[in-house]
Amino acid sequence: MPPIVTEVWNALLVYPLINLLILADYFVHDFGLAVVIVTVAIRLALFPVFRAQVRSSRAMQELAPALNDIKKKYGKDRQQLMQEQQKLFAMYAAFQQVGGLTGAHALTIQELRDHVLWPFIPTPDLPADATIDLSAHWLPWITSLAHPDHVFFNFIGPLPIISALLQLVASIQALPRNPPQTDDPTQRTMQSMTYYLPLITVVFFKDLAAGVFIYYITTTIFQIIQQYFVMGWGQLPRWIPALASVPTPADREMREREKAAIVEAEHDMEEPEAVATPRRNGQGGGRRRGRRRKR
Repeated sequence: MPPIVTEVWNALLVYPLINLLILADYFVHDFGLAVVIVTVAIRLALFPVFRAQVRSSRAMQELAPALNDIKKKYGKDRQQLMQEQQKLFAMYAAFQQVGGLTGAHALTIQELRDHVLWPFIPTPDLPADATIDLSAHWLPWITSLAHPDHVFFNFIGPLPIISALLQLVASIQALPRNPPQTDDPTQRTMQSMTYYLPLITVVFFKDLAAGVFIYYITTTIFQIIQQYFVMGWGQLPRWIPALASVPTPADREMREREKAAIVEAEHDMEEPEAVATPRRNGQGGGRRRGRRRKR
């Protein structure tokens, strides 16, 4: 990236994230727990945005079959598809600068104080030329969160595998429980990606820092919990039938929104015809009255 873009990226995302991580690490004395705490805090702060976005997108997905029936009845299509997904990669940049990823220079305590940390952020009582301890004491096979997790055959570790499995669960849960039938090859490709994208993640991103996978695991678990409250189980009952009998907080609200949206859609479809009919009648009556006056 150009220097000015890198500076803006660091100032807006990377450096604030480093400050939050070091602040959390100062209190818990474990950088792995610091990653978990900061991730949960970010997800909680973004929860209102996530809820509004998911409700809008999920409502359109769930109501697609009913709206398709209305479209066939009235011969009009007022449906819009809105899907957007946002991913945060500032965590990788934070580990790159703090831990010295990919051969980069690991910032010392003094360099962090001089260039990165805000004045009120406390730092460990270490020599100025020391670096931040990036160990996670509850993950004994990880010596540094800046290094990849390659414990199995020096190739891959538990963290990438757990991350991929959780991503698969969250993706299936995000699918509408009543998916609309479509012949669009693009839509079918997107649906099939739900199942093989986690495998691609494991194969191509297994060399990321272990701390990045802690972030992904934490944020995905939080996403699953959020989706449980906002969206329900999605298509998970297809693979875990026992979940079909377990109600979720989103079920009742979704049914109410379905009814309200269908009534509103039917009203919107009928209103143009109701307005057009009196207008045509009025125009016809005016012409007839005009002809009578001429006679």
